[in-house]
Amino acid sequence: MRKKNGFVFMETIVVISVLSITLMLLFGSYSYILRKSRSKNTFDTSETVYKTYYVRSLIENYKKEHNRTGNSVEVYANDHLNQKGECTKQTYGSYYSFICDLSNDNYNGYLKQIKIAFEVDKFYYLNPKQIVNNAKENEWLNRFDATTIDYIRSISASFDKYILIVKYKKHYSDGSYEVFHSSMEVNS
Repeated sequence: MRKKNGFVFMETIVVISVLSITLMLLFGSYSYILRKSRSKNTFDTSETVYKTYYVRSLIENYKKEHNRTGNSVEVYANDHLNQKGECTKQTYGSYYSFICDLSNDNYNGYLKQIKIAFEVDKFYYLNPKQIVNNAKENEWLNRFDATTIDYIRSISASFDKYILIVKYKKHYSDGSYEVFHSSMEVNS
C-alpha cells in the first residue's frame, strides 16, 4: 500500500502558485484600468468644460469693460503681463504662448472670484500643435508643469489654432490635491 500524504502537499503548492500568478495578472490589469480612468477624469470632464466656459466668459467681459478689440485672452494677458507675476509671454520665432498664474494665495486681481469659486490655478493661451511640432519642443514644454505637458500632448492632434487651456487644482481637507485641465476655443 502506498501513502498519499505527499500528493496533498504538492497539490497545495500548485494551487497556491496558480492563484498567485492569477492575482498578479489581475493586479496588473486593475492598475492599468485605474491609471486610464484617472487620466480620463482629469482631462476635459463635463465639470471642467463648464467651468472653462465661465472663465472664458469672464475674460471676454474684461475685454468689453475696457472697450478693447481683438482676441479676449490676448487682451487680458497683454494687459496683465508681469503685473505681480500674473501673466508671462513665451516667444519662439513666430510662435508664442501666454501663461497666467493665479496660484498665489495673495492673488487679488480681476479673476479672484473665479479663482476661488472654481479653484483655477493657471490658464494658458497657446497652439498645442505648434508646441508639439516645434523643433524646440522640449525647451518650450519645460515652462509648463508635468500635468499640463501631458494635456498639451494629448490634445495636440485635435487643435491647430490657439486655444484657452485652464488648469484647476482641487484641494482636499487631508492636504492632498487633484489637477484637472480643460480647453476651449476663444472667439476673436
